[in-house]
Amino acid sequence: MFLKQIKFFIPFVLAAFLVAEPSAFEQQSGATKTDIKNLKDNALNLSSILLDLQGRVETLEQVQHGLQSLYDGQNQKLQKLLLDIDNHNLSIEEIQTRLEIFKEGLDQIKDEQKNWLQEQQKFATLFEEVNQKIRELSTITTDLNTLVLKEFDNLTQELKKQADVVLLNQENIQKLGVEIEKFYTDRQKEQERTAFKQSAKQSDILKEAKRLFQEKQYDQARDRFVYLLERNYKRAEANYYLGQIAYTKKYYEDAIFYYRESATLDDKAKYMPTLLLNVAKSFEAIKDHKNALQFAQSLLALYPKSKEAKEAEKIKTKLKGEKKDGK
Repeated sequence: MFLKQIKFFIPFVLAAFLVAEPSAFEQQSGATKTDIKNLKDNALNLSSILLDLQGRVETLEQVQHGLQSLYDGQNQKLQKLLLDIDNHNLSIEEIQTRLEIFKEGLDQIKDEQKNWLQEQQKFATLFEEVNQKIRELSTITTDLNTLVLKEFDNLTQELKKQADVVLLNQENIQKLGVEIEKFYTDRQKEQERTAFKQSAKQSDILKEAKRLFQEKQYDQARDRFVYLLERNYKRAEANYYLGQIAYTKKYYEDAIFYYRESATLDDKAKYMPTLLLNVAKSFEAIKDHKNALQFAQSLLALYPKSKEAKEAEKIKTKLKGEKKDGK
């Protein structure tokens, strides 16, 4: 404040010295002019001093301003430091509170740990007792298992013997069942095969036999033709069809037998061309080429215009060619 007052006052003093002029009284006196000149010199010196003083005042103002800024900065730092100290004190109180809580929790953990160690000791004692019981039980179980295994082995052997007996009986029962089933099946088939014998008319049986032959049910047809032979009914025709059945099944010797029986009983039957041709083919099949050629020639001589004669001619040509090559 003092520096501001000085700084404000100095310009006015300088102005007063610089603009001062001598009065009319002073101008009329020579002594006074010298004094005035000295006074002006002194005023100039004083002005110089005042200017220097003003410069120093300004410098002091700048220093004062710097000191004020420094003071303000230090004051802010001090306020911040005081605030940090307050916060730090608050943090220390909070840490102390937490430490007390942690200490209480630690004491509780120590108590629980002590109790846990006691319980662990009790459990170890109990575990040892249980382990001892298990060892005792294991010994008993081993002995019992040995006894059970022995009894089980004996029982297994006995069951195996009984199973063998049962299996044998079962196989016998199965065989007996198969035989019984076969017996009833055969009996049923026999009944079916001989059911036609209940027919009152043999002519109806002959018609049925021919129908079965045309339908290629040769076994059933054969049963009926044999039955008719036993009854001496249409023996020539029955032998012919029995020959046809044997020829179809490639029983060539049986076919030749039945064909001969039929031809002996009736050599004028309408089926004679077929009979002679099949006899020739049957002899050819069993490698009796002599009789095969003979019956082929007989067919050609007796029935030269029949359709069977064409096949007979082929057989004849074939057999004679083979005979010629044989020479």
